[in-house]
Amino acid sequence: MTAFRRVVIGLDGSDSAGEALLLAQRLADPNSLLVLAGIEAHRPFRLPHGRDPQSLAGLLAAARAELEGRWTVTCVERAAASAARGLTEIAEEQRADLVVLGSRRSGPEGRITPGRTALRLLQGGPCAVAIAPAGAGERDRFRHVGVAYDGSVEAGAALSAAYAVAARDRAAVSIYFCVASASAGYGGLPAPEVDQAAQAQRVDAQERLDAAADKAPAGVNPQTVLLRGDPAPEIARACDGIVDLLFAGSRGYGPMQRALSGSVSEALLLAATHPVVVTPRGGVSRPEAPDHAAAGAP
Repeated sequence: MTAFRRVVIGLDGSDSAGEALLLAQRLADPNSLLVLAGIEAHRPFRLPHGRDPQSLAGLLAAARAELEGRWTVTCVERAAASAARGLTEIAEEQRADLVVLGSRRSGPEGRITPGRTALRLLQGGPCAVAIAPAGAGERDRFRHVGVAYDGSVEAGAALSAAYAVAARDRAAVSIYFCVASASAGYGGLPAPEVDQAAQAQRVDAQERLDAAADKAPAGVNPQTVLLRGDPAPEIARACDGIVDLLFAGSRGYGPMQRALSGSVSEALLLAATHPVVVTPRGGVSRPEAPDHAAAGAP
């Protein structure tokens, strides 16, 4: 059971890029291909800017040398109108399952602060997107994986990816489902009817949680957690200090195989103290890609 076979990492020499590289190694399987992507951003009608192309090549070569022997690695350089555009093109060409990025350095330590590139990829990237919190330096395998779940197809994709990582790392799994408070959505109804509707909602949520737990692979024994209130802050609070990786699905519309974050997944990102993976509609499986040897630049 494999979640991420082809992983693109955006590298620019910053501390956040180093954190992304560490996270990518934790998420990738031993037989995964790591694609080290360096983007030289350019914009027409503006003064040229960015790093020296030679220094970009050296950066990618140094990262590759550090990883070779443990992973199959390729480097891809790209000139593009923006880093997001370049990473999208590379991910599409490589049939990537995942793009991994770090947080903006101006954000608080230990928190995810997605920069412009991450936000653009979250609004239409061709595969799952993972973001590491600022200052993240963990190298070990994951110990406790969380899933923000609501029973939708999109949440099912996140659940499948979470199970794959948990089975590989022998990690614990918690599945979080949050229902609205009894006062939300039932305005004007008599109190007995509000209570009845709220009870039916809780029963339905628990049934969805139980069905999700039943899908766990052998060796994975998930716990289900039913919460009440606003989903993003409630799930974030429940995960804090417990999980070290959280999966969330994309919102339920838009093109297939695109990561389209909705208000809940974006709010979870901003509240998280651990890496977050947003999976696309349709899951993380991609069409067959070229062999590793022909995947990119030597």
